[in-house]
Amino acid sequence: MSRFVLVHGGWHGGWCWARLAARLRAAGHDVYTPTLTGLGEREHLCTPAVGLETHTVDILNLLHFERLSDVILVGHSYGGTIITLAADRVPGLVAALVYVDAVIPEDGVAGWDGFPKARQEAMLSGAAALDGLRVPPPDPSSWGIQSPQDLEWVRTCCTPHPIKTMHDLPRLGRSWLGVARKHYILAGAHANPRFVAHHAAMKKQPDWTTEVIDGGHDLMITHPLELSAALLRIGASISEA
Repeated sequence: MSRFVLVHGGWHGGWCWARLAARLRAAGHDVYTPTLTGLGEREHLCTPAVGLETHTVDILNLLHFERLSDVILVGHSYGGTIITLAADRVPGLVAALVYVDAVIPEDGVAGWDGFPKARQEAMLSGAAALDGLRVPPPDPSSWGIQSPQDLEWVRTCCTPHPIKTMHDLPRLGRSWLGVARKHYILAGAHANPRFVAHHAAMKKQPDWTTEVIDGGHDLMITHPLELSAALLRIGASISEA
């Protein structure tokens, strides 16, 4: 049995993992799908102080209070930053890090810097129309979602994202690199330059494994079968090690 902690990306919440989590649980595994502070059903908790540290502590507290160890931390998009920061604090509790079309942060480099200039300007404009503290979500069709039912679901559930998390500078050591299993999954049909570059770089590292799933950015929505198969394979490889 594996223990999966699935960490969502920007504008999402734990709700986005429903299809994937159901498949992992049906296979007999423990699955946790926390929603980060200020997002999803916890959007009412958003304050000007919500930043990278808040979201890192969300995951660290989950590990502590659920008494979890040997976990497989899975991060989607922005969630890649959070699983890395958490693993850097408690590498001994983490059996694997899995990045699903996700950010791999660099020490002292804000996530904001990874967005093109035009996207930055659009996000600032959108934030100004709210309270200045949160960035409204883009239309989910930009994430490769095509089904009308799925588009309605994601549009209804996505919430504005705390802007401070984008400007905060991640403070990252090298402890997370000691996690034994590190895997990068690229959404092949999305072709976001940042994620393509991460995948290409990790493919050259001897202590990483990589793969491509031919879908859009929100693979857990559009390709839960393929993504669950990848995660189950990783879990099995750890159990056999």
